[in-house]
Amino acid sequence: MIRLFLSVDMAGSTEFKARLTGQGNRGWLETFRVFFTNFPLMFAGQVGFEFLDDDSTPAIDVWKAMGDEVIFTAQPSSPAELSSILRALLRTMTLYEKKYFERLPLRLKGTAWLVEFGEQNIELDIAELAGDGGNHIDFIGPDIDLGFRLSKFARPSSLTLSLDLVEALLIAPNRDQLSLHLLGNEELKGVMFGRPYPVIWACDADTGFDFLPWEVESCPLVAAAASAEPTAAAPLQKAIADMRLYLRKMHGVDREPLKLGA
Repeated sequence: MIRLFLSVDMAGSTEFKARLTGQGNRGWLETFRVFFTNFPLMFAGQVGFEFLDDDSTPAIDVWKAMGDEVIFTAQPSSPAELSSILRALLRTMTLYEKKYFERLPLRLKGTAWLVEFGEQNIELDIAELAGDGGNHIDFIGPDIDLGFRLSKFARPSSLTLSLDLVEALLIAPNRDQLSLHLLGNEELKGVMFGRPYPVIWACDADTGFDFLPWEVESCPLVAAAASAEPTAAAPLQKAIADMRLYLRKMHGVDREPLKLGA
């Protein structure tokens, strides 16, 4: 079984909370309450809109909310469905910012990654955390951790993507609705035996990135994305092939492509 994980959190939230708390103002609590209540509802609506002409709509569930971050999980049945879910999420982030953050120093940033469950990654049903006879499912494994490591490079107006997810998108018939940008390689603690991992961002192909001037000025990654054309399929496929070769040659690890809907 393959699951999609989607993390959305607030950029600028730490400073925002500290500033208001220092003034004896607890107004930030309402901002967070509204986010955790309304963002999932808005996302569900945009997913419904994205799949309006389809026979079915994929289920998007909230896995957990922590700090200033909400994490969703889904089981896309195909690369095309995966692409449409990501587009719906990007659109939700834009609409939410316009409605709720217009006069607040906050933005939304996201990370998306795929996880195959089996030997390396597992689901746990933790009965002690469930209420009223229900169940509480948690997810554990190195590929779960990968997403949280990748979120270090998430920036507003975009989604940071894992290589497995990018590989699935490259064969999606509707992949042109997303623009993919390979921005370099960065070392991620505990990931790929220390080999720098490709940083790949996605934005809606119709709207592009929506960076603010000071975001471009203060972050080299944002500046690079703002001035770059979308990365063609060939360099992305090479980055994936290079990582697969490194794992096999240097560490004896065979990492096969993930097949959605298999």
